[in-house]
Amino acid sequence: MEGSHLSALAAWHEALPDLVSLIGKQGFAERLDGALRAVAPFDLSCVFAYPGRARPMFLHDGLGAVSSTQIMTNYLNGTYLLDAVYSACARRAPQGLHRLRDLAPDAFFEGEYYNSPDVHPCISMESGTLAEEIVFLVPVQGSFYLAYSLLRANASPPFSDEDFGRLRQTAAMVTILAQRHWEHLAPAGSLAEPKPASQDVEQAFETFAPSRLTRREQGIVSLILRGHSSMSIGRILEIAEGTVKIHRKHIYAKLDISSQTELFNLFIKHLLAER
Repeated sequence: MEGSHLSALAAWHEALPDLVSLIGKQGFAERLDGALRAVAPFDLSCVFAYPGRARPMFLHDGLGAVSSTQIMTNYLNGTYLLDAVYSACARRAPQGLHRLRDLAPDAFFEGEYYNSPDVHPCISMESGTLAEEIVFLVPVQGSFYLAYSLLRANASPPFSDEDFGRLRQTAAMVTILAQRHWEHLAPAGSLAEPKPASQDVEQAFETFAPSRLTRREQGIVSLILRGHSSMSIGRILEIAEGTVKIHRKHIYAKLDISSQTELFNLFIKHLLAER
């Protein structure tokens, strides 16, 4: 085991001169994928830039056409607001390699966003949900973040502790390389945002059914659809879990729906209509 660990990292170090030479050039992201696959295999990859409050940028497509171009367009136009990776960047989570399960709310993986091939750009009706996603979070300048995700499809096992440990040893260099390659995309003035990017999420929910829902109920809808359980919502709002469930019933009644799936579908229609 130790020999294979050293061999994988040796392959990574051997790839570094080539990667440095490709900074700012075509083929950099594909070469980075190849170098990291020698450290620990993965099936899919992607790089998004989240430039503060501006529309995300899709910088590297290693997804193999797993979903339609329309799903990706919808993601860039607004459904990214429900993505736990975006939320981590918006709150400026620490740079480095993270398991998505450590960044996401407690009910995220059971929620509609993560499990919907009509919304999630990294899954499809054929392949289903992912075995695991891990992500390098790379702050570039101010609120401009890069998220470089490595994904294993559901036919593969999740990343083992050994896989993750080896990849984590590359994180410092991956961060530097990605910063240098994509830093030219950071907009002027991103060092001083007028308001946090996370407020865009709140604004999207504040315009959802304002004539039927109170501001408190809109906030609860926001937390539900971003993957928080009733218990988690209760902790955040400092109210009892039972009170959250009562709010949820009132929300469903006011919107004339009976399930979280219907709530999700209503919000997605609202979100895309606004964009």
